[in-house]
Amino acid sequence: MARYCYSVFLLVCLSFSVGATEIYQWKDESGRQIFSDQPVDPAAEVLDLQPNSNRYLFNVKRVYDGDTLVLENNERVRLLSINTPEISSRHREAEPGGIAARDWLRNQLKQGQVYLQYDAEKRDRYDRLLAYAWTPEGDFINEKLLQQGLAALTLQPPNLHYADQLIAAQEQALEQKKGIWADKQYQPRKVSTINETAYRGWQRWRLTAKSKSQTRDYWVLKVNNTVSLRIAKKQQTLFPPLEDYLNKPLEVHGWMSKRGDQYSMYIKHPSAIKLLD
Repeated sequence: MARYCYSVFLLVCLSFSVGATEIYQWKDESGRQIFSDQPVDPAAEVLDLQPNSNRYLFNVKRVYDGDTLVLENNERVRLLSINTPEISSRHREAEPGGIAARDWLRNQLKQGQVYLQYDAEKRDRYDRLLAYAWTPEGDFINEKLLQQGLAALTLQPPNLHYADQLIAAQEQALEQKKGIWADKQYQPRKVSTINETAYRGWQRWRLTAKSKSQTRDYWVLKVNNTVSLRIAKKQQTLFPPLEDYLNKPLEVHGWMSKRGDQYSMYIKHPSAIKLLD
């Protein structure tokens, strides 16, 4: 007797439970993806589960912005390792490129389905799912957003499964000056221009670290009397010797935080700090 399913994860379990050697997939009249252990439909094709069996199929309720979507079960999903510009809300104004990223993602997921794969951490502090995403056709959405210049790379250990692939995707977009990389809003700024009204949001900064010190949990690269970079000691093994960053021109990207008159950026991965020629 044929067994049907709408989830790749359940089909993996099914294949083990019934001893199925092949799993078939096709779409029904409403366009929904169907899976079975028997080729019931003439259009059924064999599904290769082995390399991608840790990717799960979900129905998409809506796309919120370029890096966040809502599933049919109302779970929010934050795409891993990328950040797209913000769209407008009651809390903030839209950033250049935010609408373009959201509309691109909506078009990619217009079929209403997405494959998700988790990394070391499944949820963030806001209880959103953290995931890499693929279209039903197999396009890697996180990578495509970077390649199109619609997103910036934000690698956060320990979620580094596709780090090299995603780094290459951003380098490609930067070289070609695609999307946000051609917008004046996202060009590097001199750290000497930082002030209370010009530090918020994701930005690129040009600076030189002058000295290194430490706290209990962090290494601190001091730029001047008001600006510093922080690198967690637990992540230090990802970086080259920190002395390599001293007294050399650097470009860093990410979010500056402010406490009193002090500005600080937490550098979580070496992809966020670049030695300039």
